[in-house]
Amino acid sequence: MEQDKAMKSSKTVVTSLHERVSLLAKDQPTKPALIACDERGDIVSCISYQELNRKIEEAARYLQSVGLVSGDRVALSLPNCAELLILSWAAWSIGVVTVPLDVKRDTDELSTYKQKQSNAKMVITEKDIHSMSVGRTSQTIEWKNGLSHEALILFTSGTTAYPKGAMLTLANLVVNAGGIKEWLHMTNEDRFSVQLPLHHINSTTFCLATLLAGGSIVIPPRYSNSHFFEQLARTEATCTSIVQSIVFDQLHQKDAYTRVQKNLKLNRIQIGSAPVVAQTVQEFMKEFHIPLYQGYGQTETALRVTGVPMDVSKVLYEELIQENSIGSAMSWAQIEIADDKGNILGEQEEGELIIKGPAVMKGYIGGESAFRDGYFLTSDIGLFRTIQGRRFFFLKGRKKEIIIKGGINISPIAVESVLKRVSSDIDQAYCLGVADERYGEEVAAVVCFKEGIEEQSALRRLKFTLVRGTPFISAYETPKYLLSLPASDLPVTSTGKVQRTVLKEKIKLEQFESLYELFKTNSHTFDILTPQSPFIQASHVLYNHCWQPLTLDAAAYKKYLSEYVTVVAIDNQRKIAGQISFSYEDNRLTCVSICSATFKPRSVPEVRIVPDVEFVREYLLAGNDPVMNFHQKLGAKLVEVIPNGRPDDTSALGYTMLLRYPKNVITDIDPHTPISQQLIQAVRILANLAGSEVYAVSRPGALAAYVARSTPHH
Repeated sequence: MEQDKAMKSSKTVVTSLHERVSLLAKDQPTKPALIACDERGDIVSCISYQELNRKIEEAARYLQSVGLVSGDRVALSLPNCAELLILSWAAWSIGVVTVPLDVKRDTDELSTYKQKQSNAKMVITEKDIHSMSVGRTSQTIEWKNGLSHEALILFTSGTTAYPKGAMLTLANLVVNAGGIKEWLHMTNEDRFSVQLPLHHINSTTFCLATLLAGGSIVIPPRYSNSHFFEQLARTEATCTSIVQSIVFDQLHQKDAYTRVQKNLKLNRIQIGSAPVVAQTVQEFMKEFHIPLYQGYGQTETALRVTGVPMDVSKVLYEELIQENSIGSAMSWAQIEIADDKGNILGEQEEGELIIKGPAVMKGYIGGESAFRDGYFLTSDIGLFRTIQGRRFFFLKGRKKEIIIKGGINISPIAVESVLKRVSSDIDQAYCLGVADERYGEEVAAVVCFKEGIEEQSALRRLKFTLVRGTPFISAYETPKYLLSLPASDLPVTSTGKVQRTVLKEKIKLEQFESLYELFKTNSHTFDILTPQSPFIQASHVLYNHCWQPLTLDAAAYKKYLSEYVTVVAIDNQRKIAGQISFSYEDNRLTCVSICSATFKPRSVPEVRIVPDVEFVREYLLAGNDPVMNFHQKLGAKLVEVIPNGRPDDTSALGYTMLLRYPKNVITDIDPHTPISQQLIQAVRILANLAGSEVYAVSRPGALAAYVARSTPHH
């Protein structure tokens, strides 16, 4: 077939994936093939090519033993790990089609949809991995010859509410991997570090390119912002593939780079899969002296279609970076620029990029049209210029409204559908991609509330719903920015259809409200704390300051933040004046901690005898405790005294009190009250919007001091 023949033009002739692995096992048996490491780069396990060959055979026998045959489809619900690659390569080698699931971002609903759409016969999870090496040593493996068979189904967001399943053959993958190997001059001396999810087409194809080159693949559990350079240095990685968000992150990790600079072997980085900010790329290369080579492609093309060549002059390279060129065509790719009628355009004429070649998918599940005259229609708008005898391509925008955030395609229609699903206040919703220096693009939503709905209350209600999380959408896809508009302000066609492109051009970023901004007074802004917030460190310090000796390290504090919603009060000097954390379940908000920057820790006297529950209850109700008094002034009632086994909390002697606040409606924050009270007010307003009750879990503030003064209890 045409695709099989295409690979024979490459220096590495591949006619069977299993034969390629077997050959590498024979030629370089002890060479590391798959290297698993932790976030810091310490090696956890190392699989040689000889072991890889054996493990692929074990995995193939396992897949056959559970009833899978050539043409069957199997869903893989696995995190980044060597087993995901081993299972994938084993499946493709026997003709079984893999359907990777996103264990981090797929909701249960979306995961089920992918399984049903792909007609997956079964799902393999982490708990199934150990079964691959158990028994079946004598079972005959029915290897699949050739490359033309279907190998992979990847779901990509499009113009519909649900993602489309792109069907890729093994030839599609091998051809594209061969092109990447050729483009980046990959050899068996290379160590490729996986920094993106293995279920993504980027890592899938780059790992295959490394396999074709006979190099080594380094697999960390995930991308680590703080340990990126350290990990690359410790694992002796020579190349990697990243997205705009990682480039942005690392510009704030210059000290981390300096510490390991002399040990780094990294000599080239590929960047793509998301809109790239040229200025950020330039700053990165100036700071770290590592060349970045931009590439362009889609899931439907098995990854890279173009790339900035490594052999261009320094002057031309800098020019291409400055102009944000996506490079020239890969050796396999035939790229044209066409107008809406399919006419091929000339140099400097803007039109749609259309692509033909052996790496282009065979189609979508369901048969949705994606081709015209044999060309795949990318829906990306661009042009080309001939420079030094080569066509170099430049992206100018997109026909379809896909939002690409950090390399992940997000369907605006899917997000809009969820917004209407979680909020009965919304009449219309439209999602747009807005520029973001970290991710390239962020999700912004324009909503029109139903007639008679109070706008600010509805907006706060929507914010709270999205922040606390919904099973219908991942946090990654959740809009970061919101804007409420009257329906009359929407730009529409003569037939009444909203013009999304005009809407995007009409609205400026500063018009949007942050999802995480809840309230504003004349002295404070009340924001919900996120992992990306610049206030994370200050929040951690404040928490430990107020809760001595119950201090948490940075890792434990991030876990704490993931379990609760934390609202921070930021003053006019951009400093945290206070913060409150709460959970939301069983239709009630429960405050678990409150901190104020004005709090001053006091010494705690030693107590030899801890009082019983009744003593503590009487002590609290008698007005002896400052923390209890604080809550009582705001209307809270004591529900229960709980001995919670925390004797290290020496001031409270291991006791916790559960309090309930009244359900009377609070609509405003009183800026003249202490910040701790304002935070309670903020939570009660949120509770009113959610129609929930408010509880507080707190600890007595002076129990130890009182007991120490009470002679009968010494």
